[in-house]
Amino acid sequence: MEITFKNENMKSKKTAVYADGELIGALYPKEINSYGLEDGADTEVDTVVKIMNEILIPRAKRYVMNLLVKADKTETELNRKLKAAGYGDEVSKKAVEYVRSFHYIDELRTAESFIRTKIDYSSEKEIRYKLEEKGITSETIDMAYEQIFVDEDVENTELKAAENFLKKKLGSSISLEEELPYEERQKLFASAFRKGFRQDSIKKAYNNLMDNA
Repeated sequence: MEITFKNENMKSKKTAVYADGELIGALYPKEINSYGLEDGADTEVDTVVKIMNEILIPRAKRYVMNLLVKADKTETELNRKLKAAGYGDEVSKKAVEYVRSFHYIDELRTAESFIRTKIDYSSEKEIRYKLEEKGITSETIDMAYEQIFVDEDVENTELKAAENFLKKKLGSSISLEEELPYEERQKLFASAFRKGFRQDSIKKAYNNLMDNA
């Protein structure tokens, strides 16, 4: 296999190593020397496999474990992080398989946790969009919502979130007894609509706030 080097991140002390054009991972100069790797030289397949098994895969496993200790991550997020950290696809796959085998990746739990942290100020539409960006399927998101709202009214929760959002946007002006000027009110409604709140929820939330001002 032909080995090639690339210094893709000039701030890093490690060098990206490619085997037949495929990234395997980033190695320190001492590691490159210990395996006798040279830029543009042919290397035995067994040597490349040894490097992956002895250095890159264990390092990638530790990396994803540290990420999961700090916060739940989806498989998609872990793969993005691994790629950004300079790990090749095969190494990343092994690292993710490792944490999955211990059930450290639980996308339903991640979805539930995310929903609970966002639900007071965010619309369901926005929450779903952000979860899908994390790589969580719509089916899993549905299950998370079902578990959270077993005994709650989803529509009422959305209304409360809209009220909280508007209250935050209005700030001190919420204490005014007079209704906002038309243009300001439209800007406020548009802001809430862009956040995914339904028009009827926005109007109800605004009316509730004005009634209690």
